[in-house]
Amino acid sequence: MCLCTLDTDFVFHTMHKNVCRNEGSMEQVLEKMRDIIREGGNIVVLAGMNITYDMGLNGVNAEHLAYDVEQKYGYPNDEIVSSSFYTRRAPLFYKYYKEVILNIDDPQPSPIHYGIYKLQQCSKLSAVVTRSVYSIYDKVGCSNVIKLHGSVDENVCPRCKRLYDSHYIKHAKGIPVCEKCGIPLRPGFTLVGEMLDNGKISKASTIVENADILLVLGAGINSTLCRYMVKYYQGDKLLLLNDIEKVGDDRADYRAYGNLRDMFAQVMDF
Repeated sequence: MCLCTLDTDFVFHTMHKNVCRNEGSMEQVLEKMRDIIREGGNIVVLAGMNITYDMGLNGVNAEHLAYDVEQKYGYPNDEIVSSSFYTRRAPLFYKYYKEVILNIDDPQPSPIHYGIYKLQQCSKLSAVVTRSVYSIYDKVGCSNVIKLHGSVDENVCPRCKRLYDSHYIKHAKGIPVCEKCGIPLRPGFTLVGEMLDNGKISKASTIVENADILLVLGAGINSTLCRYMVKYYQGDKLLLLNDIEKVGDDRADYRAYGNLRDMFAQVMDF
């Protein structure tokens, strides 16, 4: 696929600091995306981790904090959030959970989340598929949000199956336990070394396969979220907005790079 397909036949490239060589080219790419969304429907959004990072949230693996995490906790990120580490060192695991994963108490939706909700209100959005474990899309009112890696608001008691939200985890003393059973809670997100929910993967794959428009926000085509899902898309309206260009992004039909909030606001201005 080409970088973009425009009537004027020019190509939108990025340079240092995400500056476009031809300022008009980026505007035309975004305008074309806006027209596609305005005129189309059955949109599926692949919501990448850059939307989460833009809010100041760290995510589960917190790749951008790898050095600081190992200095403070004595172990690499991926090891701390593994199933074996949770089993052997639950106190340290939950310290990381509270301080790194839940680094913002009661995070509020960004304009991107409200824009995605607007798509649903306009009867254009079919689903949101994301690796993010935060319930921000639910908070703005989005339905059919497939959180492939689970949620920080679905921590569960292994015995009675009662669910506990992130606020309970954040403010619990030591290891959070079930109020009824008194046993440690099971984190609501998938740990390293565990299998993802096949039901969620199957559902997401089918939804992507049937989409008319696939909108990738805050991720590259070869990201963990996209590289598996994109292969199911059968259409010719794969749109991508991200901060910087990544290897493999040329599979998108239209793409642009820069400030994610600003670009999405332009695309949503219909």
